[in-house]
Amino acid sequence: MKNHYDVIVVGIGAMGSATCYHLASRGAKVLGLERFDLPHAQGSSHGYSRHTKTAVYVDTPYEPFIGRSFELWRLLEGETGQQILVTTGYLRMANSGTWDHLRGKVRHEVLTADEVTYRYPQFTLPDDYHGLYDPNGGLLRPELAIATHIIQALRSGAEIRGRKAVTGWKETSNCVEVETEHGRYSADQVVFTGGAWTDRLIAGLGIRLTVSRQPLAWVWPARNAVSFDVGSLPIWQIPAPEENGEYYGFPMMPDHPGFKLALHTYGETSDPEHLDRDARPEDEEEVRRCLRRYIPDADGPLMAMRICMYTSTEDYIPVLDRHPAHDRVTVGCGFSGSGFKFSCAFGEWLAETALEQPNTIDNETFRFERLLKSATTA
Repeated sequence: MKNHYDVIVVGIGAMGSATCYHLASRGAKVLGLERFDLPHAQGSSHGYSRHTKTAVYVDTPYEPFIGRSFELWRLLEGETGQQILVTTGYLRMANSGTWDHLRGKVRHEVLTADEVTYRYPQFTLPDDYHGLYDPNGGLLRPELAIATHIIQALRSGAEIRGRKAVTGWKETSNCVEVETEHGRYSADQVVFTGGAWTDRLIAGLGIRLTVSRQPLAWVWPARNAVSFDVGSLPIWQIPAPEENGEYYGFPMMPDHPGFKLALHTYGETSDPEHLDRDARPEDEEEVRRCLRRYIPDADGPLMAMRICMYTSTEDYIPVLDRHPAHDRVTVGCGFSGSGFKFSCAFGEWLAETALEQPNTIDNETFRFERLLKSATTA
């Protein structure tokens, strides 16, 4: 077939753009296909800022990936001159939990409620709360990160095409054929990183992905707005007991007006084709409860609301693996609202796997096997 590649990547969001970048940097002939614009706001990788931190991933399967992600973000910045990762520190506030296991492993501070409010008077905390401060934490700029990965992949010879929906595919004895509305392509390997649209690919395995609607809000602080600027405030997280989740937010950045915050929970489910992308009054009230309770100075006029989505596996752990039924297919999916920070390292792993190269990071946890066992039992 004339249009033949080493690897085709389907879905060019956070994971797909990083995968294209790592494939192209290794000299592979790459085609990236995205049904929407590049970048776009239809999935899970928009909204101008995303959390990253290290302390909460110590002693978990994510630990090597978060360390590698910090390395790769800085390497990408050095390669391009773009500021993708802005170090702000990360502050997690709660009335329970212990951080003794972090001693000697990663820099951090444990603060009393008084110490938190002395250092960051923007917050109003109950006396029984405490804070974990991770100085390595910061915010990632998702649209810029995706664009930078795409641009660098293109400059390394990749072909990447927006508004190119995949309508079908099949694996043959010597390649994978991918159909679009505008033509057919083939490759030695295919990587699927289609986010919420990956569900159809793995449905035959008995594995289900759940898509949940996630509102994001920006408000202009009612008082002391300068104290919410980047440089004055870390990224943060705090319990939302009434909502069965946690609120999280960011300092204000110059590329979007307002103080951004949202609720991290797995709420209203939908599917990507019918997700309600219009903000509702109850979406605003959801974040207003956080502002009134914990951050009253920020409880000012609404600037914007946008709708994102989480795509989750049944155990809220992602999948990075070859497809069990297709030797030429690799899948990255189910990142459950926490994947962006890892995307450069996950993309590296997917690229290495597709090219049958040794993996920089061992991966035994994020495999299909655990979900297949669960599906068989069910």
